[in-house]
Amino acid sequence: MKKLMILGASYSQVPLIRAAKRLGLYTVVASIPGSYPGFGEADAVCYADITDPEAVLAAARAEQIDGICTCCMDTGLLAQGYVCSQLGLPGPSWETARLCTNKYRMKEAFLAAGVNTARFRKISGRDDLAPAMQDLRFPLIIKAVDQMGSRGIFICQNEEEVLSCYDRSMAASRKSYCILEEYLQGEMFDLEAMIQDGVPVYVLPSNSDHRKMNPPFSKGHSVPWLHLEAMGEKAAVQVRKAASALGIENAPMDLDVMLLDGKVYVIEATARAGATGIADMVGIYYGTDYYEAIAALAVGEDVSPHFADPPRIPCLTHLLSSPVTGVVRAIGNTVTPSEDIIDLSFNIRPGAVVRRMTNGGDRIGQVILRGDSPEACQQTLKDVLAHLTLEIEAEDHAGIHCYPVL
Repeated sequence: MKKLMILGASYSQVPLIRAAKRLGLYTVVASIPGSYPGFGEADAVCYADITDPEAVLAAARAEQIDGICTCCMDTGLLAQGYVCSQLGLPGPSWETARLCTNKYRMKEAFLAAGVNTARFRKISGRDDLAPAMQDLRFPLIIKAVDQMGSRGIFICQNEEEVLSCYDRSMAASRKSYCILEEYLQGEMFDLEAMIQDGVPVYVLPSNSDHRKMNPPFSKGHSVPWLHLEAMGEKAAVQVRKAASALGIENAPMDLDVMLLDGKVYVIEATARAGATGIADMVGIYYGTDYYEAIAALAVGEDVSPHFADPPRIPCLTHLLSSPVTGVVRAIGNTVTPSEDIIDLSFNIRPGAVVRRMTNGGDRIGQVILRGDSPEACQQTLKDVLAHLTLEIEAEDHAGIHCYPVL
């Protein structure tokens, strides 16, 4: 029986653990101690800090694993790459993981490989800001190079905002530099792919429900992509170039992408499956279990049958959120069950503190659904949201009030 190590034990890893067990793999979860749901799902637990590559390597050697993987988060990516390189396992290499977790090195690799990407400059100190601003066009976005999600990232409309946000970006980073790049103002979308032996076995662009915050963040995704017929091949070309740039040979890929003036630009890419329900969406669209494909890839099995003759089922993912900040006293759910509602779940309980959503970390649950068309999916989502409520003791209102779930 092959043994698979899964990095992380949070709720995002539970579907991956269950899928690996369905494949007959012996699952070992690696995580720091805590009340994580993955501990009760795996065959074995290994206590290790997944941000520490040496600690994870020691655990992997002790367990004599045949593969290692994670999904939906970058936290363990460096450790995964280190273990794969040291033990000769399928998956992202140490160099690939380092490129994926450093936005500056990633952008340099993109340029060298001819990937369409926004113009940028490395900022090693405040003295670098003025010449960079003269060379680049506003609006600009300043980024901590070593943070996940939207941490340490700020959109700037003028020089004053750049100077102010530089300090905030550097405060979020462990590096001595950041990057300043042109903020492309096109249509954001997502690209998900899986690479085996250096070749994409599928490429799936999806519509992204981006919220206009600073910086914007995704609250959901849907397929099929509205521009698939006209722009699908251009998107696939950029995936292949980005995979080559980052040295991705055997791994899922998640890319943040922009459509602007008939060109596809890659903003960022990483060697793991995407979050925000993307892995579930891929599985529904292709009529397969994508988590099983991720686990199979990690132990070197052929994953192409997962994507053969796909039904291409329209589907949608949506993060649930609260319109206000406060303490939840009750959750109302009068949604009529339907086979098209794949998942409707909350990750909060009464007594939990919720925040008005400003980034993906403020999610309170998710909806994943399918339908006969994108329009049908959107209508089902509206119907679901109309039957969900929260009773909240809000921080800026006296008493308990009922609010819609967004």
